[in-house]
Amino acid sequence: MPIHLSICESDSHFKNLIIESIKHTLNFDILDTYSNGYELVNRINYRQNNFLLIDIFTPIITGLEAIKILRKKNNNTPIITYSHVYQEDIHQTLVGYDQVYYCQKNCNAIFAILLAQLNGHEATYEQHIAEWKKSKMTYSTSNNTTLQSIYKLTFLELQIINYACQGLTNHEIGTIIHLSGRTVESHIKKLTEKFQVKNKIQLIAYCVEQNLHHYK
Repeated sequence: MPIHLSICESDSHFKNLIIESIKHTLNFDILDTYSNGYELVNRINYRQNNFLLIDIFTPIITGLEAIKILRKKNNNTPIITYSHVYQEDIHQTLVGYDQVYYCQKNCNAIFAILLAQLNGHEATYEQHIAEWKKSKMTYSTSNNTTLQSIYKLTFLELQIINYACQGLTNHEIGTIIHLSGRTVESHIKKLTEKFQVKNKIQLIAYCVEQNLHHYK
């Protein structure tokens, strides 16, 4: 029996990352995608989903408010909602709703919880929440070095990340920022080493999940 799901995500790069990950690793059907909570609550009435994936901070109507509205409308579809950083007040609000799972904005975390719920492994979700809480409490100390390495990107590196996440080739990026394609390739190689990923594709995925791709 096919698994149907829909995605509510305003970040087109992260949305595409989820879609591509589903296509390559999970045999699920994506029924629809929404860019904000308003679209979600107004277009979902005629859709039959096994799961909804919702960013908690979508624009116009937030994911949190959209969840409240859906439950008031007696839409009991299981929901996985996510944010970059664990927030206790949001978690406590969501605890009041059945089959709503709050997790880190990370494809691996989202899919791990999705598969666990499909297989009835509730402990996976509880373990994720416990580890996420703990990581937030120690974020300013144990992860200080990581934070510094993430946010001490140069102006040029931020430009390259932004254009790479838009799907541009090294040559196209070079044309925009007035560098050769080979020089751009060299910078990308340095970034893959910096973030300990294997290639440009993994670099793009990492930067999207770390929210490093919004440079304007």
